[in-house]
Amino acid sequence: MATNPFPGWLAEVAADAIVIRPEAIDAEARGNLWTFGLSPAQRAAVSPADVEEFVRAVLVTRGQWLAERGAGPMRFYCWHDAQAGQFQFSLVSAAHDRLPFGCEVVPAASLAEVASDWLGSPRLHGIPWGELKSMAPDEESPEPPPLVLSVWSVVLSSDAEPSAGSDGG
Repeated sequence: MATNPFPGWLAEVAADAIVIRPEAIDAEARGNLWTFGLSPAQRAAVSPADVEEFVRAVLVTRGQWLAERGAGPMRFYCWHDAQAGQFQFSLVSAAHDRLPFGCEVVPAASLAEVASDWLGSPRLHGIPWGELKSMAPDEESPEPPPLVLSVWSVVLSSDAEPSAGSDGG
């Protein structure tokens, strides 16, 4: 029987340094990126509340790391990557006026929304190869709809608790 993987993942995240490069948002985003996938057995062992508890614990550990170094503020943000079937999060300097995505970003209503989207996804383990379609280079296809990504975010400061709520950044 699989167990909740979040305690082990939290220990890994807590032990990791935070990349702080305010002049390079993409370097921060890549350097602070964490991705998580679940096996079918793990999925059966966790709930959206477990995901929220994990993220809130990550916020505490990341906030402590910033406080110990007098760094910050940093924007923590998380989302469900539907194509990969993963839950992902990262941090960037809060001074940036955007999140580092090449698509439209909309604020998630809550962390619970992102957790439920991930755990309730029919593609929790990615898109099966059988559902992918090959297109010839000259084959015309309709323009795909623009990608809109729902992201939950919060600002972490070295001198305070995480800012309440989500502003989607």
